[in-house]
Amino acid sequence: PLLYTKSFHFPDGKARLFPLEWNEPCEQQDEEYDIHLNNGRLMEHFHEGNMTYRVKGIREETPERFLEVSPGLAKERGIQNGTWIDVTSRNGTIRVKALVTDRVQGKQVYLPLTSSEGPINVLTGSMVDKDVHTPAYKETAVRLTVLPFHGDNPLRPLNFRYSGKPTPQNGVEVERKWKRSDYRLPGMPPELVQIGNGNGHKHGSGQKH
Repeated sequence: PLLYTKSFHFPDGKARLFPLEWNEPCEQQDEEYDIHLNNGRLMEHFHEGNMTYRVKGIREETPERFLEVSPGLAKERGIQNGTWIDVTSRNGTIRVKALVTDRVQGKQVYLPLTSSEGPINVLTGSMVDKDVHTPAYKETAVRLTVLPFHGDNPLRPLNFRYSGKPTPQNGVEVERKWKRSDYRLPGMPPELVQIGNGNGHKHGSGQKH
């Protein structure tokens, strides 16, 4: 289950370190694109939420995505919770509600990637790290256009971020799910799906594709 708990896979058992030099971000802020956009996952959802948004309880926690804006930047730009903002990079634009929070600071904003309608890739470029060639998704400069209309707070009051006390859990603890009275093994009725009979012919009624 774990690699290299005692030694690394080299004759002497020691790790090999690859020295790197610090490089400037691929994309720099300037007078027009003066905000640094960071992005990534939410604790509640996996990637864009294609599966997790189908779960009622999780969807109630975070029914929509938001742009996290620092209190200082919000005051400077006249932004409140629920303010609609156009986030524009050198590649595209996404429209999203603002969430004012001290989880970000200064002129850095955070945009979860939980959306299929306006994916974060609309904003990011094609630059890569010169050593390992990973995409530079977290090095995007944007500008914010505060729009003249306002919506509801995108983060509901029941979300754990308001209490500051997330429910403790030791790892995945999937056994708890298996013990629930409403849990059904995958493929058990009424969700049974017959794909084929082993020789390339589909059979059965009510197939799902």
